[in-house]
Amino acid sequence: MNPQNCAQKTANAVQVLGARFILDPVTFKLGPELGLPGGLAGYVMGRFGPIGDISVEEASDAAWCWNPCRIEENWIKDFSPSQAGVLYGQICVERGRDYLDGFSGVSRLAELSEKIVGSADEEGARIFAGWRDLDRPDDPEGRCYLLIQVLRELRFCRHVVAARSLNVSPVGLVKLKSSHNINLFGWEDSDDSPVSQEISDEVESLTAEFSGEDHKVLDEDERNEYVELVLAALAHADQ
Repeated sequence: MNPQNCAQKTANAVQVLGARFILDPVTFKLGPELGLPGGLAGYVMGRFGPIGDISVEEASDAAWCWNPCRIEENWIKDFSPSQAGVLYGQICVERGRDYLDGFSGVSRLAELSEKIVGSADEEGARIFAGWRDLDRPDDPEGRCYLLIQVLRELRFCRHVVAARSLNVSPVGLVKLKSSHNINLFGWEDSDDSPVSQEISDEVESLTAEFSGEDHKVLDEDERNEYVELVLAALAHADQ
């Protein structure tokens, strides 16, 4: 299996598994208990906070597919973004321990994921770099799940670079691929049309190319093993 195929075969599983803690009702409960803002503000500051003590403009730039107005509405100016990122990372680890509890391949998946994360170029990938630099726990379940989330952000960053290089509008892409999230992302008042499927396919192709570069660090046997483990981890979490 070549690096690009490895990236493509794991893209959806990494996205779904990495996003699981974000959508988990327990996360929305734990956030305020730990001191994070409640609701969407906890997500916004928690997800982009690992970048550092950035401005709302920097957060909006990193978010890309979100309307900057929606990010600004949920940016708490007197709350440290970096602290929010640390707290959100802790929730990620805690929920991941539950999702991957009993998964026999957890240590090996963490090892292979760590190789990808450790060699990936951080240029144009500030969210990835921020999440990569969060403290990793020693236990294999928490460590592995945090790395899955780091990989999720890595692919998102590659996707954004691909879309921007093709001058694709975020709202047009959201309207084609995630129309059910139009209101959530803050584009309900936009008159922009969805991009064509052809343009979306171009973005996906370029994203796969960029992501393939990230998976070159694994040899062919490791890539085959990595694909099996990522898919198995998602299946385990779904049980």
